[in-house]
Amino acid sequence: MVNSISGIGSNFTTAGPAVSFGCSQLSEDLIRRLKELGIDPTKVSSASEARNLIAQKEKELKAQQNLQVQGEQQKPSSTVDMRQLKDDIGELGKKIGINPDSIKDLSKIVDAYQVGVSNYVAAAKQTAGVQGIKGAEKASNIDIKEKPENIQAAFVSIRDRVNTVENEKKAAFQGQDMLAILNKLQLGL
Repeated sequence: MVNSISGIGSNFTTAGPAVSFGCSQLSEDLIRRLKELGIDPTKVSSASEARNLIAQKEKELKAQQNLQVQGEQQKPSSTVDMRQLKDDIGELGKKIGINPDSIKDLSKIVDAYQVGVSNYVAAAKQTAGVQGIKGAEKASNIDIKEKPENIQAAFVSIRDRVNTVENEKKAAFQGQDMLAILNKLQLGL
């Protein structure tokens, strides 16, 4: 009978050299991962506790991300129907003599249309008092086919919807900035 054990080697390795924190031995990999997740490695008493804390924190983060993704999927992308807004912009543009395709930025469309509506109203008022709408058609290069009040109301509706879209864009960018800041804080960057 053999009383000695031979040939058994130590094949156990760690991800990095062990570093002593208090009474525990934690690898540099575990310490780094704990810090990334915002867990103080000095308060961890063992490697198994560190692994459990890491797994728990990763599970919490994944749950938060899932909730966030679900919330984004359920939220409408905009309270404004962009297709309808584009159609309304085109229709009003034809009435006031402005081609909206030549203007790429929504806020610039509002500025250009404000001038166009003012010109339309001025042209309609210029001759409407004396000759009526038919006379105003002939007196200006703008086709006066609708009452100025209707044109102004259409412009106000478009302006309000454009402002809503612009505000939603700003809010989305601010939300993304805040999320980036929170992620950096959480990772300790």
